[in-house]
Amino acid sequence: MSFLILDIETVPRPSIDDEMEIEILNKTKVRIERTGDDPENAENLIRSTSPFFGQVLCIGLRFLSDGRQQKDKIICESNEESSLQIFFEIINKTTKSVRYIHYNGMEFDIPFLMVRAAHYGIEINNWNFKDLRRFSFKSHIDIMMFLCNWNSYNAVSMDIACRSFGIPSPKGGDVKGSSVAMSYADGNIRGVEDYVMRDVEATHQLFKKIRQYIT
Repeated sequence: MSFLILDIETVPRPSIDDEMEIEILNKTKVRIERTGDDPENAENLIRSTSPFFGQVLCIGLRFLSDGRQQKDKIICESNEESSLQIFFEIINKTTKSVRYIHYNGMEFDIPFLMVRAAHYGIEINNWNFKDLRRFSFKSHIDIMMFLCNWNSYNAVSMDIACRSFGIPSPKGGDVKGSSVAMSYADGNIRGVEDYVMRDVEATHQLFKKIRQYIT
């Protein structure tokens, strides 16, 4: 059996139209009222974490073969469509024996990728990748869902999960989730790529901790 560990980084899309901007403004106000978040941070979060207001910036991948060999790949093209085309060319070629590993991927990464693919009409013909059934690790191993037993109320961030297991936190570098868009705009592509692969590495280390209980 082989595994493909993945993580994505997302950024706001360019402004689309007035109705979309009104919706983002309303959602931002609700978040500020509920959390007391800084308005700029709240708006950036709303824009980046929705496939309707955000877009994929880069994708980090780690292939684990049956022999435990690993191969890393970063997809970070000049535009989202090209990145998604390359990613789904890889996904469409993976076999049924490959299982996809991520942290909160069932709630975020995988649906985000699929909705953005639909935006461009990119074909996804890998049924296993599209298998998003809950309470199953047949196709996707969502480490967060395993750790919280599919109860999102008890879920913790990757940072906390890593600290609990004694794994170095992926949040220790110069680029963090909240600064991805700014780093990319400033031309710090290497920093963004390093950040996404730190998340991939952390996901891999967590998987090692729980693998015997799933596979």
